[in-house]
Amino acid sequence: MASIDFDSVLEYLGAEGRYQTVLYYLLCIPATVPAAFLAFNQVFLSATPGHWCQIPELANLTVDYRKSLGIPHDGTKYSSCSMYHVDFSQVLPEVILAGNWPSNTTLPLLPVANSAWPVTNCLHGWEYDKTQYDATLVTELNLVCDNKWLPSFSTTLFYVGSLFGNLLFGWIADKWGRRISFLLMIYMAVTLSIATAFSPNYTVYMVFRAVNGLTFPALFQIPYILVMELVGPEFRTFAGNGISMFFGLSLALLAGLAHFLRHWFHLALATSVPFLPLFGYYWVVPESPRWLLSRDRIDEAEAIVQRIARINKRSIPANYLRSLKQENTNVKLSMEEQQEVTQSTHPSQQPSKGTMLELLRYPNMRRKFYILTFLWLANSVAYNGLSYNSSNLGVSDTLAFFINAIVEAPAYVLTWWAMGRWGRRWVTCLTMLLGGLACCCCMLVPEDPLWISVTLAMIGKFGIAASFGIIFLYASELLPTVVRSQAMAIASFVAGIGLIAFPYIVFLAVYSRLLPLLIMGLLATAGALCSVLLPETLGVSLPQTLEEGEAFGLRSRIWSCPAESRKCRTVDDTKTSVIESGVESLVLLEPNGAAIKSTEFLQPTL
Repeated sequence: MASIDFDSVLEYLGAEGRYQTVLYYLLCIPATVPAAFLAFNQVFLSATPGHWCQIPELANLTVDYRKSLGIPHDGTKYSSCSMYHVDFSQVLPEVILAGNWPSNTTLPLLPVANSAWPVTNCLHGWEYDKTQYDATLVTELNLVCDNKWLPSFSTTLFYVGSLFGNLLFGWIADKWGRRISFLLMIYMAVTLSIATAFSPNYTVYMVFRAVNGLTFPALFQIPYILVMELVGPEFRTFAGNGISMFFGLSLALLAGLAHFLRHWFHLALATSVPFLPLFGYYWVVPESPRWLLSRDRIDEAEAIVQRIARINKRSIPANYLRSLKQENTNVKLSMEEQQEVTQSTHPSQQPSKGTMLELLRYPNMRRKFYILTFLWLANSVAYNGLSYNSSNLGVSDTLAFFINAIVEAPAYVLTWWAMGRWGRRWVTCLTMLLGGLACCCCMLVPEDPLWISVTLAMIGKFGIAASFGIIFLYASELLPTVVRSQAMAIASFVAGIGLIAFPYIVFLAVYSRLLPLLIMGLLATAGALCSVLLPETLGVSLPQTLEEGEAFGLRSRIWSCPAESRKCRTVDDTKTSVIESGVESLVLLEPNGAAIKSTEFLQPTL
């Protein structure tokens, strides 16, 4: 197949024309709002408010007195799962238990609890604090004390589903196309989210959540990839950070909905039913022409390119892609003839099929993929760790969640500006380093005053959120089109394993409260150091084939930093193929025009 550089095609179509702009904002909707609601609405649906044992004999007393008389106190808080096992009719006067003491008389001296009274588990159910929630799944189904593990187990099942969903939908996106994968996820996510609201019991709820977990985070990643493949290099920075910013704002919106919709059923419907119109995307979202070209489906890509040109009011000839392919084919014919000679000399060397196994056989691609995967893992653990700590900020659940969400918006704005000026690599390094150091320092400060630890937590969330937003863009630019979805899915799969292990990292706090944050901080710091080993991608065309991906970054220098005014280079500007000694070579051009020849990347190592 003669490779067509789609970024050069976009120069004629309009790299950020009307078509791409409209489609970008349309894809931002499913990639952010339903994806954010799907992943995080369980924070509120299965929230566990304060609770204590219900004692029917004390029902006519005030809440404070019921707790002080009937619930054991350890000096800091009331027990959530135990009560005094005494006959309260013998402790309190009957008139007080009946609740009809005359209002114009003075109450007698009320008795107090005796710590020597026998204690037992809750015998009559629980009472719940309704300051923040009218009802959650936990309060309706009494998922506390002996059953308190069920909400956490449901979250674990959701992320287990996401592990396999990443691989499944990533494979579908590379095998049968981005559009098919995207539409399947939309139909599954919306339908199962609505069904979840009508679950008859918590077992069914957990099953629905686990199956729906297949669609996340692929529901964010596949539209992200589709956007990256439809816009030019100069627009990718804004497009990538814009989606991340919308995701953060969607989390803030979820916090607002949870504040006003205090019943879990109402919130479940509000975070699912409004997305039924997304089924109409069947007639709106096209297939990625870049992916079609990688599969040599020229005619289908031609139809989409002609539509883009028409909407962008650009004039291109009929059969535009066919003519480009013919030009490239004429150049490549002699190279293919020479390659036959090379393969006859080295029969073990086979042409690339564009699979993940093939990617791992290329040393430069393999190194970049491993580094990206580690960066993804480090960001995921640190990001979720700081989000998990939001409930300890000393404010309500919804306000804490809102603060953690809204701090992401300025992080993405800053990285948008910084990446356009200094590129992806150094911005990734510095933001991860900031988040990692803040994470390590968060537990080194005194608990009082509270604002110090809160400020450090917000700085950490700022840095980690910023670097997490870059990772998606960086990975999509470094990985070639033929395996982009699969490779990003596998990197996300490994990060998902870290999320499943995260509760056990948090459990280490029983040995030292510093250990969990120290591990997260060290992971983020190690990721920051590893990120400098990746090549810079600012203004560079997306690689199409494994060979192009292997060639990119071979001569990268660790301490280099792109200048703001560096002119964007296309594939045609940065490489040209030659034949030398029976081996196909690639000539890379330095910014000053000097040629650097590499003859090692085309054939993978076994």
